[in-house]
Amino acid sequence: MMDLQGQFLIAMPHLDDYFHRTVVFICEHNEQGSMGIVINQPTDLSIAELYSKLNFMMKNDRTFDDAMVVAGGPVHMERGFIVHKKTANDFQHSYKITDELSLTTSADVVDTFGSLQAPEKYLVALGCSSWGAGQLEQEIMDNTWLVVPSDESILFDAPYEERYLAASQLLGINSHNFACAQVGHS
Repeated sequence: MMDLQGQFLIAMPHLDDYFHRTVVFICEHNEQGSMGIVINQPTDLSIAELYSKLNFMMKNDRTFDDAMVVAGGPVHMERGFIVHKKTANDFQHSYKITDELSLTTSADVVDTFGSLQAPEKYLVALGCSSWGAGQLEQEIMDNTWLVVPSDESILFDAPYEERYLAASQLLGINSHNFACAQVGHS
């Protein structure tokens, strides 16, 4: 079985609809299937607006950066998924992705945003992407996705519109040539 957890998937140029030119960070991969978050499709909702909509009290004049919530995928689009750097906090519903990264689905992590207890880096998504047992592996074999080791600077810091190109460049691929050619696994 491929070890895809903690990796990026780069959508091949021929993939259309929801996943056209997407980069997906794989949060979970096992015999039962896979789950990931699209990291380069921002919504029109900022993290500060989400915080306000969730009715958290704005404690201690918290400040937020201008990061946007991303559309993480077409599954559970009403649920929040937060990929974040490891913290000393134990959140209610956290899952270890790698030694340095976790996925949390409980609101207690959101309540730390803008405070000293917040994770150093985080990505907030509404919705996720999921695959049944063996489905993602088959899509990779069918040249739907390229797999590349993830990069935290792309995951957390790169402008959303540059993440596809940046992830492609991890493989040494020029995005213009990539869009025009049929490349894949041999």
